[in-house]
Amino acid sequence: MVLHGGGGAGITVADPGTHPLSVFRQVTDTAKCILVYPEGSLDVQSNPGWNDCREDDDSGSQGDDMTFLTQLNARLAGELGLTAAKMFLTGTSNGALMTLTYSFQQPQTIRAIGISAGNLPLNPEPGLCTTGSSLPLPVLITYGTSDPAMPAAGGCVANLGGACNRGRVVLQTATINYWLQRNGLTGVTPQSTTFDINTNDAGNVEKRVYAGANPLVHYVLYNAGHTVPSRYVFSATTPATGAQNRDIEFAVEVWQFFTGFL
Repeated sequence: MVLHGGGGAGITVADPGTHPLSVFRQVTDTAKCILVYPEGSLDVQSNPGWNDCREDDDSGSQGDDMTFLTQLNARLAGELGLTAAKMFLTGTSNGALMTLTYSFQQPQTIRAIGISAGNLPLNPEPGLCTTGSSLPLPVLITYGTSDPAMPAAGGCVANLGGACNRGRVVLQTATINYWLQRNGLTGVTPQSTTFDINTNDAGNVEKRVYAGANPLVHYVLYNAGHTVPSRYVFSATTPATGAQNRDIEFAVEVWQFFTGFL
């Protein structure tokens, strides 16, 4: 399952050539697997989004998206005859935070996750968002170091207007450290490689692999912003998004990561 960002829509990000998440269609066609683009509940502006674990997200969706995704995952598994070992979840921005929310509450129903531009909430809702599962789960994370919407140093999400009404998140490094601890990787030295395939984009990429039974792969997208990284689907630079990294294809990297657990 691929989760769109806030204000997006399942059908929009699935439109070939218009959004980097649409590349999952080519990837999964080749791999002969099932791809689903769910759509979240409406936010206060009547745009699709996800009611993730941010307690202070005053403008976000208020629907029971967690129940929706849990039931959808169960239905897909049942109809297709699949176990949790064959179910994967990925998303960007608000969809990344919803993927993290799912990982707190239903990790036993999926095998691994991949997120783009999603920090953990600074002020999580009470209950499972705060005291959720500690079950290890393989995770791939891409972060732009100059993301204006999901700031690397933590703080207000998508705060162009200055109202901070979309909640606050922790540092990117704090999110990475959470997963290192959850997956038993705090003592692991990452294997690091750096590359710069497209020298005309914002900057190069450092790939850090923390190896283990439940690994963490962290792509540091230097000088890049909020947009999903892609080599084939270009997104223009704006004050709200920053510059796009064009050295990696998010869909390809995520799928290659997932296939390591099939």
